[in-house]
Amino acid sequence: SATIRIWRDGANVRLSVSDDGDGFDPDAVPRGHLGLIGMRQRIDLVGGELRVESRPAHGTTVSAAVPAADGSSAE
Repeated sequence: SATIRIWRDGANVRLSVSDDGDGFDPDAVPRGHLGLIGMRQRIDLVGGELRVESRPAHGTTVSAAVPAADGSSAE
């Protein structure tokens, strides 16, 4: 199963996707697998941050924070 959360945090919009799957070693992704690379490139283009937490035999959490479109902070 997976959990998806999206929320406003000051001047950023945050997204977190967590699952209870098999997990993987983020440092050992074979060449040719462009998913993580593509996500990092897209987040970099908008000045955001990406974090991937996973390990074999455990779930995975991918978290992203990007500046809100209007650039203001929530009250």
